[in-house]
Amino acid sequence: EKQSARLQELERNQKLAETPDLQVIQARVRTSEASLEVDVVESAVEDVALPNCRGRGERCSFDADPVLHPVLPSQRPSLLRPTRPSQVTSAAVADARVSKLMKEKMQVSVVRARTKEFAVSKHWFVINPDSNRFSQIWQVIVNFALGYVALVTPLQVGMLEIQWDMLFVITWCVDLVFIIDMVLQFITMYPKTTARGLEWEFRPRKIAMHYVKTWFCLDFLTLIPLDTIGLLSDADRLKDLRSIKVIRVLRLLKLMRLLKTSKLTHRVEIPNSIPYQHVALFRFLLVLILACHWLACVWAMTLKLVDEQYPQWISEIEVADLPFGIRTRDVPWRVYIASYYFCCYTMTSVGYGDFGPRNVLERMVCTWIVLVSGLSWAYILGEVCAIVSEMTAESQRFRKKMHHLNSFMEDQGLSQALCCRLRSFFLQNRHQAQHLTRQKLLDNLSPQLHAEVCTAMNLAWLEKVTFFRQFMALVDTMETEGVHTAPYRSCIADISRELKMGAFAQREIFDNVQVLYILSKGLVALNSRVGHNGAVWGEDFVLSDTSLIRPVAGFALTYIEVLFLTRESFMRVIERRKLTCPELGQIVRRYCVRVAAIRGVIAEARKRARTMVQQRSQTSESPTQRYSSFAWPLPPGLIEK
Repeated sequence: EKQSARLQELERNQKLAETPDLQVIQARVRTSEASLEVDVVESAVEDVALPNCRGRGERCSFDADPVLHPVLPSQRPSLLRPTRPSQVTSAAVADARVSKLMKEKMQVSVVRARTKEFAVSKHWFVINPDSNRFSQIWQVIVNFALGYVALVTPLQVGMLEIQWDMLFVITWCVDLVFIIDMVLQFITMYPKTTARGLEWEFRPRKIAMHYVKTWFCLDFLTLIPLDTIGLLSDADRLKDLRSIKVIRVLRLLKLMRLLKTSKLTHRVEIPNSIPYQHVALFRFLLVLILACHWLACVWAMTLKLVDEQYPQWISEIEVADLPFGIRTRDVPWRVYIASYYFCCYTMTSVGYGDFGPRNVLERMVCTWIVLVSGLSWAYILGEVCAIVSEMTAESQRFRKKMHHLNSFMEDQGLSQALCCRLRSFFLQNRHQAQHLTRQKLLDNLSPQLHAEVCTAMNLAWLEKVTFFRQFMALVDTMETEGVHTAPYRSCIADISRELKMGAFAQREIFDNVQVLYILSKGLVALNSRVGHNGAVWGEDFVLSDTSLIRPVAGFALTYIEVLFLTRESFMRVIERRKLTCPELGQIVRRYCVRVAAIRGVIAEARKRARTMVQQRSQTSESPTQRYSSFAWPLPPGLIEK
């Protein structure tokens, strides 16, 4: 609507060209042109998501959408005309300015998007976690701090006494890391979902409000230095109040926040080939070990919550260790091993071993541990079984196929020799399903990536076909000249989609009328030569006249797998790409004309040679022999004449 209003204003300015005041006209034209440019930028700001800028006043580029309506030449307003002879020179200048403006703004069917630059008021201290190098390093530091919290903090809460030692200093340094991280969260951009997709919020006030509403309370509670306050004030009651120190374990919930924003896993996955099933199994193993560790610390904490005069779960272990002069309760690592042992056989549903709960509190805690362990074990076991079944899904399908094959042969009463051949074929054909899997994988790629991958996969045999080799040379030449070759690469992707997979058993014969074959596995006899992996035959499959095609009889020396392309499929690709890539059809057409002409001449020459041989053989015969070969009897007098 804004652009339509501006165009109407331009038309009004043009009508004012008949007024004598030329300066007013030029001022109005310049004002309209400037306002039109400003509106284009404003529309770009409203329609395009803000990019990731790093500082105040940074120049950011936006592509404005087409905003002007098409204007036909017949609808073009007339140029400025002078009203008096004295105004001819000035009016000519106005004519030139307005004519130039009209050509730039109105003589096009669609105004293409133009890049506009403008300043975005983004504060320099706002951190983008994706593009800021410091933020990425800081995430690694916070991850190490969270690992320390996951391993050491439960031990401090459950078993260790608070005292001035190296572990306390390390804990204080970890707290300092989380304090700095809490401050940085007030200036770190966060992703938000809008109608245009996912965008980064860069306004400090919005960032602060979002952090206060989400993670601030949890971070603040976990940073209360209860241990330091207890040591400085010598408050034994505060040091022994472990139910308050359990709040520190809530820092583990911050792992969820970091997993949502961190790109560290992507940075590891991109350059490396990761077996995801093995990684998933290893991850569940770590989860199992870590869950047992946390439950063991909780189980060990019951020793601190119950007075020693009451029976406890460790009493039986102390009785067994006391003859050796060992007091298990006073050695933290012995308590931890016993507690971890109890939690391991509880989680794995093995049952209780040589000790169990002895008082009410321990029974309550043990009940909770059994429930948590049961749910965790069921989830881990289900996920592991799903991963293992997925890893062996292909083998399971093959075993099912072989079972159906054996049942079929038994029901039909086939001979033993034929059954052996069938089993041999299916055993060797086991990996043919990989071709279908690759095709499905390629269909999920973007068009350009699909074209590049298909070119890399099929380049070896493309170079062996004459017209494909000429087409690839043309594409390479165009790339060196700076021509956009994506439509040409897409032709290779389309041809790759049309390739079909086939297999032939040993000693099987097949022909190739209007079919191009590419050998991918095994050995094949092609007339008088032997083809191995990568062999191509049937290059003349593009000829429409089958009499001009040179047949090549294939004989499978071993089990072979081939990729084949039919003429109908290839011609469909040429027809589909005749607008975006007409050169492929032209190259194929020239090849067909050349091959058909050569082979037509050769065929005609052979035909005439056979005719001449027949004529010579007939002239060398006697008249009696020549006429005796007729189908009807001739009179004796005619034969003598």
